[in-house]
Amino acid sequence: MYRYISEQGFKTPAIINSLKIFVRDFKDVSSVSATKLNSEEIASALEIHSLQWHPTKDSSKIQKEFKFNSFKETFAFMGSISKVAEEMHHYPKWTQKENVVNVEVSTSDCSGVSVKDILLAYTMDQLALEITNTQIISVCDSPKVVDSQILNTWNQNFSKTEEILQNLQKNTAQL
Repeated sequence: MYRYISEQGFKTPAIINSLKIFVRDFKDVSSVSATKLNSEEIASALEIHSLQWHPTKDSSKIQKEFKFNSFKETFAFMGSISKVAEEMHHYPKWTQKENVVNVEVSTSDCSGVSVKDILLAYTMDQLALEITNTQIISVCDSPKVVDSQILNTWNQNFSKTEEILQNLQKNTAQL
């Protein structure tokens, strides 16, 4: 993270502030204003949350392919995400074939990528990780991840980034 900030010239807290939303419940997401992120903000948001998602060439969507070990895991993932998406009132576009799910997310309200998409992508990554670390016996199984844990970690990522930025600014000022 430190290398990214120094190499990319991540100089201003304005980018962090344009990306920062603190939510306590996925139901709160529907009330968040959907502002279209530019390509720099998308890249920064993906970096802040260590997401391996890829923006489309026109930066109107972010996308990722999830591969699972079994159809049961794949179905458990899709079921878990469906629950969260319903709470958020924010839905991914996906295709599924066997053990692979290809996902695209964007926000129609702003005709591009918003913080809502980054949060949904982050949540998908967390649930996919939990599913691969959990023995899924039935397609109806869900991971035991608690929504508040995902949201707390999401919120902490902003705080960590702000700390790194402040330390970088202090070190730069001392030079």
